[in-house]
Amino acid sequence: MTYVTLALRLALAGVFLVSGLAKARALDETVAMVAVLRKRLWPAGRRLDRPASWLLVTVEAGTGAALLAGRPLAVPALLAATALLVGFAALALAAARSKLNLTCACFGRPSARLGWRHVWRNLALLGIAVSALAGALAPMAAPSDVAGYAVAASAALVVTLLCAFYDDIVDLVTG
Repeated sequence: MTYVTLALRLALAGVFLVSGLAKARALDETVAMVAVLRKRLWPAGRRLDRPASWLLVTVEAGTGAALLAGRPLAVPALLAATALLVGFAALALAAARSKLNLTCACFGRPSARLGWRHVWRNLALLGIAVSALAGALAPMAAPSDVAGYAVAASAALVVTLLCAFYDDIVDLVTG
């Protein structure tokens, strides 16, 4: 079970690092996404769009980095990842159920209106986070086999790539 937990934690780290770095690289799109949401919640706070976008980038990338830090930070990092994913899933659900026209700049580029596809992706990631948290809380020996690390890292890379290109994959399959 230790390698499964490792793979899940590495997958979340990859997703949060790629997402945070992509949002930083395409900051104008991230600011536009934050601005639409901010207008809905607090119309007067226009000056906060860019700082809020940087805060989002920092929290996502910081969570990804903490997930890579190993066992001492595993539980706090997984709690942070779980909290972020609950928020992201709730936001996607609110957008899917309303007329909120929020374009998802989830991985730095606006690709699709935030909707049901993002609810499902975020719920799947939330399932990964909760499973990794359960594994991290269980008493077990630290993994030590190089091959196990390689398989865990490979699985994490696949999950990261699937998440990063999720909108493109869904459009390809449904479109």
